[in-house]
Amino acid sequence: MPTLTLDPFYLIVDNADWLTRLLPLGVRLVQLRVKDRPESEVRAEILRARDLCRTAGAQLVVNDYWKLAIDAGCDFVHLGQEDLDGADLDALRRHEVRIGVSTHDDAELDRALSISPDYVALGPVWPTLLKEMKFAPQGLEKLGAWKKRIGDIPLVAIGGLTPARACLALAAGADSACVVTDVLRARDPESRAVEWVATTAPWRDSPELTRAFPPDFAGAKVFPSPNHGPRARAVSALVLHYTGMPAAEGALELLCSPIAEVSAHYFVEEDGRILQLVPESRRAWHAGASYWAGETDMNSASIGVEIVHPGHIDPHDFPPAQIEAVIALSRDICARHKIAPERVLAHSDIAPRRKMDPGEFFPWARLAAAGVGRYVEPLPPDDGPALECAAAGEAVARLQRQLAAFGYKVSETGVYDEDTASAVAAFQRHWRPARVDGRADASTIDILTRLLP
Repeated sequence: MPTLTLDPFYLIVDNADWLTRLLPLGVRLVQLRVKDRPESEVRAEILRARDLCRTAGAQLVVNDYWKLAIDAGCDFVHLGQEDLDGADLDALRRHEVRIGVSTHDDAELDRALSISPDYVALGPVWPTLLKEMKFAPQGLEKLGAWKKRIGDIPLVAIGGLTPARACLALAAGADSACVVTDVLRARDPESRAVEWVATTAPWRDSPELTRAFPPDFAGAKVFPSPNHGPRARAVSALVLHYTGMPAAEGALELLCSPIAEVSAHYFVEEDGRILQLVPESRRAWHAGASYWAGETDMNSASIGVEIVHPGHIDPHDFPPAQIEAVIALSRDICARHKIAPERVLAHSDIAPRRKMDPGEFFPWARLAAAGVGRYVEPLPPDDGPALECAAAGEAVARLQRQLAAFGYKVSETGVYDEDTASAVAAFQRHWRPARVDGRADASTIDILTRLLP
């Protein structure tokens, strides 16, 4: 038989009635799992599901009932480990019925591979609500390891999945993401199914955006996000961000979800592990509406690095291992792309009205000491007179000219407006973090003057 391709959205239903509701919404891979019903009723459900799926052009997988699957001329049967003892695998092969096998640990995978399955399911990846499991959640690392081991055999992730988690499972190496309760127990199952179809669309329709690629940085593990496009110009800047979310997994879900439409080239975890989400040759969607030194498409002109940190909701120090990883990654990027030190930027530098990351608690001085970016030792904040909102005149105009020459999007109006205050605050976050107030005191102006050519 030809190589099997599974749809990235694998839905399990407990009766054929679901198919009349959900197949018209774009569901293309369904497992019928019927439990505790007389065989005559199971047979009727299988026949009805078969006909509905054939009409819709969907693949139907029959759970457990391999004899009925053969009798009904179905294309797939899914077997648990206990089912392998009694199933006639030769008969299934003779009737060209493809076989999927559930696995939960290495021993079960060994057994599954011994029968040359058409696909392998691994679970639970996350904790599941459907039933008590004697196996602990496997996690994304196990998905990646198993995919490497089984090669071209499709891998199905199951257990605790949501649309956002499906993106993580698919990026980690799964070929399909399987769900039961997240759709069937949803308040609006149709809307939830539509969300699943839309979320998994890149893995279905645009494989060129989701396939693995060689890492650009040797210390990174590839974890493909579909959110990228062609560059419009060469890389000339490095932009550092914090994720600004309570947990790393939530941030990674956002960066891999096609619904969110955001991404970054790299994702640096608290323990220093580095994931590469987008090839450096491609335009990641990390900067948003932004500007620096005349450049209005900073996504095209930069490499974006997201650093796992809750941000200003919990502004603590970044872990040393994480900063060492950021330094190693940044030095490598800057060397390969010949990025000048003055073009190592904060997200707040290029979007000061919208962003505050990576924040005044980010150790820019530590990076500069390691050869990443620029830094000059600041004078202490000045409690004397300062330029601030409502100020006007030549001193304000001169400050605006300096900020614009440095790179910020500030117009020379002679009036200390909100754009000016936002740019000053962004400048302070990066180069004078002891006090971030948007007031141009003597300390702030001194640092800006020393940094300008």
